[in-house]
Amino acid sequence: MKKASIDIGSNSILLLVAEVRDGKLISVIENESRITGLGRNLDEAGEFIEEAMEDSLKALEEYKNICSRAGVASENIIATATEASRVAKNSKEFFNIVKRNFGIDVTVINGEGEAFYSARGVLVGEDRLDKDIVIMDIGGASTEFIALDEEGDIKYSFSLPVGSVRSTNWLEKNDFKSRFEAAVKPFMERLDNVHAPLLHCVAGTLTSLANMHLKNKDFVENDVHGHILCMEDVVNLVDKYSSSSPEDFLSEFPFLGKRSHAIRGGLILTKTLGELVKVKEFKVSTYGLRYGTLLEGCIEEKYVH
Repeated sequence: MKKASIDIGSNSILLLVAEVRDGKLISVIENESRITGLGRNLDEAGEFIEEAMEDSLKALEEYKNICSRAGVASENIIATATEASRVAKNSKEFFNIVKRNFGIDVTVINGEGEAFYSARGVLVGEDRLDKDIVIMDIGGASTEFIALDEEGDIKYSFSLPVGSVRSTNWLEKNDFKSRFEAAVKPFMERLDNVHAPLLHCVAGTLTSLANMHLKNKDFVENDVHGHILCMEDVVNLVDKYSSSSPEDFLSEFPFLGKRSHAIRGGLILTKTLGELVKVKEFKVSTYGLRYGTLLEGCIEEKYVH
């Protein structure tokens, strides 16, 4: 059966169209990403701003058309939304518009659900599990840490209210250090218990950093998936690009597109979190939440926000 999943994040909206059989991925038909910045200025405004909603609606209309051409009916599209949609006061109103215009039901999932489905997605890209793994998922407004045992079951997970977009906003206000410390203070005990010399990393920040490290002008998924960044590599990227503007990033790395506006925050956040949990290596995966929701086939009630 052909199915589709849409992951509506704070910075990007992702689409996966694939053929699935007996809960297993047979083939990927479409794999798309659009930077819409739905969560831009969220901390200040408390809601989605008009421009961000317009950009997001355009992306979702395009995705609906892609699904239609691929022969995927609306009832076979699983759409989820994460941290920004949990926070924005007008998210329900926005998703009512999405339902009315495109026939797509969007489910806002909680942090536990985000961890569960992201983990399911990461496991798609792993040949085998011979030991516990820890996943880090840096989104636009939040970052999830997820620990799995050798059977692939979640040992623990938690969500930090900090991501690449929020970090970039704090950097622009010269207030990153104090805002970051305030955001992670309630989670310091949990962060201290993250023992992972190797982090498995999903989402746009780390896939972009891997592609930058490879010095690719275009995004090369086959190169990025499985690529390992040493902590020293991340530190070197910070030293080189911590003062770069979005225009500087875009000039050197055209593949970033609109992500050039948030990549500086994502880069510095990666280094800061890596130092906190004493990481030595970051293993990058191009799989994630949308793979997990597609293969699970539905959103369990306990994971609905």
